[in-house]
Amino acid sequence: MRALTVLKTVAMAAVAFIMLAGAPAHAEWRKATSEHFIIYGDVSESRLRTYTQKVERFDQLLRIWFPPRDTTLITPRLAIYLADGTPDMRKVWPDIPDNVGGFYTPGEERIFAVTGGTGAENDQTLFHEYGHHYMQQNLTGAYPGWFVEGFAEYFSTADLSPDRMRVGLNNPGRMNSLSMGANSWMPFEQVLRSRSFDTGSRGHLYYAESWALTHYLISRQREKLGLYLAAVMSGRDPVEALVGTIDRTPAQLQDDVRRYLSGPINFLSEPHDFPLNEVTITTLSPAEAELVWLDLRLARFVPEELRAGNLAEAQGIAARYPGDPMAARVLAQAHLDMKQPDDAVSVMRPIVEANPNEPLGLRFFATTLMDAGDAARENGDDDRRRALYAEARGALGRAYAADSMDYRTYLALTRNRRGAPNFPSDNDLVVLRTGVELAPQVSNLRYQAAQAMMSRGQYRQAVVYLMPLANNPHGGEQLNEVRALLQEAMQKAGAATAAQVAPAS
Repeated sequence: MRALTVLKTVAMAAVAFIMLAGAPAHAEWRKATSEHFIIYGDVSESRLRTYTQKVERFDQLLRIWFPPRDTTLITPRLAIYLADGTPDMRKVWPDIPDNVGGFYTPGEERIFAVTGGTGAENDQTLFHEYGHHYMQQNLTGAYPGWFVEGFAEYFSTADLSPDRMRVGLNNPGRMNSLSMGANSWMPFEQVLRSRSFDTGSRGHLYYAESWALTHYLISRQREKLGLYLAAVMSGRDPVEALVGTIDRTPAQLQDDVRRYLSGPINFLSEPHDFPLNEVTITTLSPAEAELVWLDLRLARFVPEELRAGNLAEAQGIAARYPGDPMAARVLAQAHLDMKQPDDAVSVMRPIVEANPNEPLGLRFFATTLMDAGDAARENGDDDRRRALYAEARGALGRAYAADSMDYRTYLALTRNRRGAPNFPSDNDLVVLRTGVELAPQVSNLRYQAAQAMMSRGQYRQAVVYLMPLANNPHGGEQLNEVRALLQEAMQKAGAATAAQVAPAS
């Protein structure tokens, strides 16, 4: 009997081992919430807290040097995900280049950043991307493309300890690009008017010269830089705006920058007591931990050949966590990617019924309903489309009541209203403006707001919304459409202004 008992014990242990080995490993993922960030990582609590404080110090640095235009505006926190190198990042961006240390996605479904680690090189990438995020969120205006990149590059090398700031440190990579001889530089006239996406193989020079020009002007001509930026944002040509502000020709300014770089690079190093930011750390549930990368992958554009695999992965996870809200949302998104909106509705409906006041679920349920409604219209069933859109409208109302800070709800409300006889109404314009205030980084949100304003004759306001898109150094989606719409808005704004000041006949 003893031998049989021992054999049974060994057998049970073996079965248990096999079951554990076959189940997915659940990492100890944690979430840190601070004033400006929500940071996720499969790291220890102390390491996550230390990292969050470091990123908050960087935000404080930007606020010291370039304070927000509107200090009363409450802005959403940026989500940052700590990856363990390129293999983790490929779970979100499958074809990410090997030399990328992190990336930032300001999408209609999510605004987030992923960093490949917590080392100095990864920090430089994250600080660069957060520089863009901060500028778009807090320094509203149509900055010239070279300054958008130069600003991000200038602050990306910052070294911040709890009691000291070092700002404007040398950037060896950019200096290396500029050390191949004066004749290799792009002419500053081209740099001032260009964007990174249209500089072709000389893109590395565009970034380097933008960094060098920004470094020089912040260090030596900061007051004149402010005058110049104001002139460009008022609509002046980036080259012509030098007159009366910096008062140098592009060639003279380029010589000034070359001479500046030939000596020691100026940087600021001074004591500064950064206040400790309150950080709350929680542990993700097993389902949330398993879904981190798939959720982000689905928030980006998914190539068609990967969609079936994503759906199978989402189905497997949802089966392990029946009734879990996040597992259901991810599965529903995978169904939408596969053009299966009715299946997505079926997944989300019981989740919303079980969690009637959960804003993420309500908002996404509305999205599935509208996708199903659009499919019904394509099949000639307008009555079903109207019914589904009406149900979506109710869900969006409850989502807004539960959380008025989610820009995606404002996008969905606009989608739901589009096509109505009185669209865009005054309330529709308020919805779009509020969405842009919450997420000015989302290009399509700005574009839709400008379109709505123009349809109501608000051409000058539309110009303000379109100019940052037209000046985006990365180009962005709909660039040709943006430029055409901006040109139309500027022409009509000029005509409207002329009509206002014309003498009465």
